[in-house]
Amino acid sequence: MTRGVLVVSLIAVLVACLLVVGTAATTKILRTSRRRRREQLMRPFRAQLIAVSAGEDDEGSAARALTVAAGPARELVDQAAVDMLGKIRGLPADQLVGILHAHGRVRQAIRELTHRSPVRRARAAQLLGLSRTEESVTVLVTALGDDAVEVRASAAYALGLIGDPAAAVAVLEAVDAPGAGLPAGLAAQALLNMGIGISEALSDAMRSDRVGARHVAAYVSGSGAFTRALPSLRDLLEGDADLTVRQASATALGIMGTSLDVDVLAAHTAADHPLPLRRTCAIALGELGDVAAVPSLASLLDDPDPRLAELAASALLGLGPGGLAAVGAHRPSTGVERPGRPVEAALTMARLQGVLR
Repeated sequence: MTRGVLVVSLIAVLVACLLVVGTAATTKILRTSRRRRREQLMRPFRAQLIAVSAGEDDEGSAARALTVAAGPARELVDQAAVDMLGKIRGLPADQLVGILHAHGRVRQAIRELTHRSPVRRARAAQLLGLSRTEESVTVLVTALGDDAVEVRASAAYALGLIGDPAAAVAVLEAVDAPGAGLPAGLAAQALLNMGIGISEALSDAMRSDRVGARHVAAYVSGSGAFTRALPSLRDLLEGDADLTVRQASATALGIMGTSLDVDVLAAHTAADHPLPLRRTCAIALGELGDVAAVPSLASLLDDPDPRLAELAASALLGLGPGGLAAVGAHRPSTGVERPGRPVEAALTMARLQGVLR
């Protein structure tokens, strides 16, 4: 009885193994067959695709040859064009977009933004962005409220590629929209690609009751050097209820602030402010590059928080002779150690980076 069970079990295992091997072999054969089929379909158009993408089709003959592709070959040409659009610019990109328009892919992508499959919707949004289709801005703005996060992210990415400032308000509102938010990093990158035309939208967002909108607006104002936002950034640093917004505002002031902002930032390095904000303001004072910040930064070299002291020392080392003198005065004049390890760490890092010799 036992022997019979073992034999049956072995046969079952053998059959299962054969099925697995057969399935794997069949899958590989099918994949190889599909790949060869694609290569065969693309062979007549490969040279033209290379010519267009390399910018060697000044007369447009290669682009015209790609336009007449039909059937399965057309789909492969379109996919190749979309893949290349993420890597090229200028005339070659314009020619590839023209091919997509001629094949009806752009119109199809606009329709697919309402497809039941979130994957299809996301791909459609990406194609519209890569093709810089300005007439699709309205439907892409609508897609910012899609139920699927991948669709919302693709829509924001596409709007950034198109670069129409008219979409800035919608992107900012989508950052922390209830139940359908947009990652702050994606929103910021999209906004930065829209240029100076978003200045008014940023100003309005800094007065928003949504933390995410204020945070992104403060970050983008600094990264994009929107100097008109300086008064609003100072107000946010001084009184916003959210710590991350205050930190983003301090960083922005460090990037593009004026001499007026030395005292503003220095005031927020005081011990009665949250430690993360104090650290951010110390870094911002160094980025600001104004020697008037030397006394405030020097007073932080003995701070109980070693990281803050190190950041202050690093900032001083970038402020020229005055900052170097302040750090030098703090260093021990003899071989006896005293509480100065954060300063020593900053000096060591500066030497490694080539700031000091």
